[in-house]
Amino acid sequence: MSKEIVTEKQRILIEQLGVFYEKEGFHPAGARVMALLLIADRNELTFDEIKDALNISKSATSTALNLLLTTKRVEYFTNPGERKRYFRATIINWKNHMKEKLEGIITMHSLMKEIIEQRPSSTPEFNASLREIHSFMSFFHKEIPLIIERWKATKK
Repeated sequence: MSKEIVTEKQRILIEQLGVFYEKEGFHPAGARVMALLLIADRNELTFDEIKDALNISKSATSTALNLLLTTKRVEYFTNPGERKRYFRATIINWKNHMKEKLEGIITMHSLMKEIIEQRPSSTPEFNASLREIHSFMSFFHKEIPLIIERWKATKK
């Protein structure tokens, strides 16, 4: 990795965070790019800086950045008169990311109810697990607004 972008200690943290992101469904290069953009001392890095810092190919860098751009985890900007693109994590939009995740849970909650209604009675143990998941999602859906309000109260 480029010694100017990350320290050895930061490299270790990038790897740890990268592994976490992989477990969350990111592919390895995308996980490391996301981690780098969160950990590096500078908030914006060029394509080449990312490639060199992570010691990955142009293709892997491009694929990772395109996926992160598509999923709105990363954004880019250019400076007037420069052709270089600078990439940064969209951490500022964390509330929107959370909202999207919560909307996904609400959608899954509705679908889960339909799934339960269509399940055959010949799978009682599996059906019970589905009902338990649905019950938890109902509870979670009701509790989230209260959690958000409590969090906002701590910020005052």
